[in-house]
Amino acid sequence: MASEDRQKAISETIHRIREKASGQEVTRDTLDNIREELITLARRKDLFSIENFPPPGADSKRRSCLYRLSEDQDHGFALYLNVASGSVNAPPHDHTTWAVIVGIEGQEENRFYKKVPGGVEQIASHVVEPGTGVTMLPDEIHTIHIEAEKPVLNFHMYGLGLEQLDGRNFWNDNTKEWKVFPAHTDIREARN
Repeated sequence: MASEDRQKAISETIHRIREKASGQEVTRDTLDNIREELITLARRKDLFSIENFPPPGADSKRRSCLYRLSEDQDHGFALYLNVASGSVNAPPHDHTTWAVIVGIEGQEENRFYKKVPGGVEQIASHVVEPGTGVTMLPDEIHTIHIEAEKPVLNFHMYGLGLEQLDGRNFWNDNTKEWKVFPAHTDIREARN
């Protein structure tokens, strides 16, 4: 029953998001509206819990994984649940599509950057936790930081599914150059 309730809540939320964003240029205001829809969905903690969406096991090399909750046939409006059970420190990267991250449980720090000669410079930060979220336009750069103390659950929504984003870039601080961000290797299907 919880699975049917979850799919219904997701479907209704995606429908409202599609109505607000389809067929138009996605602006900051559009992303703010999407964030508010996802914050409302995130309040349904009975549908989104660690028990329903477990993190990678202790024997896994990864400390986080993504569950695909919804994605259109053309790969648009892709909604994932991100769950992390350990320390996560993603390098500065873009998405090449719009993105919205909203907290369900725990805390995830997002740091925002601008490109500068020789790399990136941090310009802002925001902790995503229950009741909050961040939005990004396609060319904006951010990092994600999660402490290892307790699990984190967040919604991550993108204008296009992650497997379709083969042009994302990240700043490699060791080599001092921009490189292509590898595809996420642990996306689990959860659309049922």
